[in-house]
Amino acid sequence: MSDESEQTTSGGGGHTEPDREVERLRSLMEQLSEAYEQLETVNRIIAAVNTGRSIEEVFELASEQVRALVPFDRASIALCEEGGETLRVYALTGERAGSLAVGARGPLKGSVTELALTGRHTVVIPELSEERRFNVYADLRREGFRSAVCVPLFSMRRAVGSLNLTSLAPDAYQRKHLLALERLAAPLAIAIEKTQLLEESWERNEELRGLFEITRTFTTLSDTADVSRRLAAAICKLAGAEMGLIAAYDRRSNAVRAEAPGCNTPAGLIEEFHFKLERGNRDAPLYLTGESFVSNEPTADERLNRAFAERWGVRSVLSVPLKIKRELIGFIYVANRPGGFSERELRLLEILATQAAETIVNARLFATIQAQAEREAVVNRLLLSLQRGSEPHEKVREVIERVGEVLGLDRCVAVLFADDEHDDYYGEWCAEGVEPITDWPEVRERSPVRYALRTERRPLVAPDVSAHPLAAGLGGLIQRTRLKSLVVVPVTLQGRVIGSISGHQTRSRREWSEDDVDLLVAVATHVGATLENARLISELREASRLKDQFLATLSHELRTPLTAINGWVEMLSESEARARGGDLADGLAAISSSATSLTQLINDLLDLSRIQRGVLRLQRDLLDINELARTAERSVRQSARARKLELRLELFDGLPPTIADAQRVQQILWNLLSNAIKFTPKGGVVSVRTRLADGGGAEGAAGGDGEAAAARRRWIELEVEDTGEGIPADFLPHIWERFRQADATATRRHGGLGIGLSLVKELVEAHGGQIEAASEEGRGSRFNVRLPVIRLDELDGGEA
Repeated sequence: MSDESEQTTSGGGGHTEPDREVERLRSLMEQLSEAYEQLETVNRIIAAVNTGRSIEEVFELASEQVRALVPFDRASIALCEEGGETLRVYALTGERAGSLAVGARGPLKGSVTELALTGRHTVVIPELSEERRFNVYADLRREGFRSAVCVPLFSMRRAVGSLNLTSLAPDAYQRKHLLALERLAAPLAIAIEKTQLLEESWERNEELRGLFEITRTFTTLSDTADVSRRLAAAICKLAGAEMGLIAAYDRRSNAVRAEAPGCNTPAGLIEEFHFKLERGNRDAPLYLTGESFVSNEPTADERLNRAFAERWGVRSVLSVPLKIKRELIGFIYVANRPGGFSERELRLLEILATQAAETIVNARLFATIQAQAEREAVVNRLLLSLQRGSEPHEKVREVIERVGEVLGLDRCVAVLFADDEHDDYYGEWCAEGVEPITDWPEVRERSPVRYALRTERRPLVAPDVSAHPLAAGLGGLIQRTRLKSLVVVPVTLQGRVIGSISGHQTRSRREWSEDDVDLLVAVATHVGATLENARLISELREASRLKDQFLATLSHELRTPLTAINGWVEMLSESEARARGGDLADGLAAISSSATSLTQLINDLLDLSRIQRGVLRLQRDLLDINELARTAERSVRQSARARKLELRLELFDGLPPTIADAQRVQQILWNLLSNAIKFTPKGGVVSVRTRLADGGGAEGAAGGDGEAAAARRRWIELEVEDTGEGIPADFLPHIWERFRQADATATRRHGGLGIGLSLVKELVEAHGGQIEAASEEGRGSRFNVRLPVIRLDELDGGEA
């Protein structure tokens, strides 16, 4: 009974023991099969992620396999950045991305990732609506997500980040899902780290290659615009930025200005990128610009001009200063890197900045040298034009026209400030279509430039005339003249500001470069010197005119009494009293000799003046040189007798007649004989010789006729020799200079003005001749004059 009932119990209302065992085995087999499938899936995921070459590719391959094991509507990987204080979204997938984006950053502290990494376990949130620990999930709730899971990722050496899955369904993640994710976490972390290392290695290789290419390429560049363009493009590529530019720093004005063209940089941005380098400058695109910085939220960064960032779409920005030996020369600016900039890009550009600074400085130096050479060439051409002109104001007009064309000005104006007796002089050059303004009384009366230059004594540079302090109250005048940019440099003379040269731009504003100002300063310097030279030349001409006028008046006034003296001397010489001899005869002889000397001195002064003015004319005629020598001897015979000197004539009888000015040859001989008599002591001898010489004795007189013509030419030599005191050797080279005598003291023993020998040389050379002097102190002097023999037929042929 009991056995039956026992059998009935065991076989009737449930499974038997074997059935339960079978069921258990079946369940175990199902679990093993599921585990095997999960393991296969994980292996496929591991194989997939190990073939990825970037974090995005690794995650994309992993997410396709994960979806077969774990449900999600959005999956992302958040990695710890350098320093361990920031999380950054590196990869994102799923049908519902929501507000999350690749590159988004957030603090690690207080995040679910921090909890997962600290506890080294997966954090599951079954219902987001009930979660209050993490503020970030407020965004998830608003976007309709109900549950989430955060899986920590650890490599062999550090915490990498987290794998985050979210679902629109509540409590979507069960134990089996967590087991699969946990199995996946380690190989995924290793794959990510490996990918990061590969990416870093690849990027480092690219960086080194980029740096090498930049160094190799930029060392050969010399054009500053080309350097700016190519440097900006290379830096953008190296930093992964979408936009970049190079900005120059001007130490004199403490201003930063973008250099065109930049890399993908709008022209308006480059034009607007100009500001003073001052902290807190609210008009500047950047308030703090003297040091390196990174900003990935420009619109919320106090160091940046928010309006500027919004206007030009700046989402992230990195700035690095360019320095040479600690001297600031400019900045590198790059913007809009996907995901923002990190300290890594900052350090990379700081390394590049040194080479970039050297490249820019070398290009600027080359440009400066080239500009200086061009400027010197322009100045030299202007100087030549200044030297060629005669009237100074005409010279100034030529100069400002040339300057206006060289600098591309709309208008160039020169003003020479007047003294109390004259009006200011204005010279003006205008480009085609530009209206002259210097004739406007309003411009002349109201312009503050003259006072400013005389007060400041330095160039006045105004890129924006309307914004310059001197423009106060002149708005209407500036508008009428259409003046937008102005540069003015002073024209100085002996420390005084005597005028100005100014460049005008009327069509558009212009940033005046140092080269522009330097060129105008150089031109102004030469203009001042030219005007001074013109003034001195004018004064010399006036002095020469007054001298000539004085000599003419003096000769006229002296000739009048000399005529009377000579007349009375001649009359008394014919009287009976002179015939009786005695003191009267001696006195008349002395008066006659002095009057003759004075007459000759007056004639010499007038002749010297004519020679200086180039108006001396020779009255050539056929004459006998020996006869002229005898006449000269007779004119000085009385003076020689009075000094107890012997006067000798040694004349060559076979001298041919020649063509010359008899009066001038006589004047040559008279001066030489007078000098000889003057400097020869009592008892001495003065000799006059003539002879004929061939071409061998007249080297160099043939001029352009050649040596053969010189050999054919004959010369008449006139020699005057004395046994006087001679000429000191140190003074001999100066005897032909005007108004020079060996004894120049006020108490000198011999009279005279020191013009005789100078006049003799001028007259000899006017005849095409030569003169030489030889002397030995204490033993006398010898003067040799060579005059060419010119026949009448030669003179006719030459005139023809």
